[in-house]
Amino acid sequence: MTLTGFSIIYTLPRMLLLISLAGTFGCYSASYIQAKVTDNPLDRVAQQAQKDWSVERVDANTLHLSDYSWPFHNLWTLGYSRSHAKLFYDSSDSVLNIQYYLQSNQILFLFTPIYLDAEPGFIGGAPKPVMNSQIQEILNWSRALVISRRSGPQSEPFPSGNIPASATK
Repeated sequence: MTLTGFSIIYTLPRMLLLISLAGTFGCYSASYIQAKVTDNPLDRVAQQAQKDWSVERVDANTLHLSDYSWPFHNLWTLGYSRSHAKLFYDSSDSVLNIQYYLQSNQILFLFTPIYLDAEPGFIGGAPKPVMNSQIQEILNWSRALVISRRSGPQSEPFPSGNIPASATK
């Protein structure tokens, strides 16, 4: 084996790993939605969601939903994905705050979690229609009218008292 052949065999796996990890840069985002509601919708949402979601009632104003039934969405998804929705009802303003993201743990990325928002964009484009369908379903159960919607870091404290949001279309 020549020195060049050894060098390629030695560096190729490292380069593939580096390229794979570079492809996940910026994939730690979530969708943040503020919606106007007439009353606390969390009991109604919990009841409707229990058919398809794992439901955790944290307190009277907080609800966490997780959907573990995600199918493989491309060839590289040898792993698992699940969507999460965290809902917080602010009774002082009659506002429902929602944090939504898809968590994906794939073998290609050594099961390092990737968090994707549902907002338009190139990264994670294939599952976004399903993600937006889930968000719409939660909004319908809540009988909510969207005030604002944006993308932000998944690690952002939630709920945040000063959620800067852009107006929706």
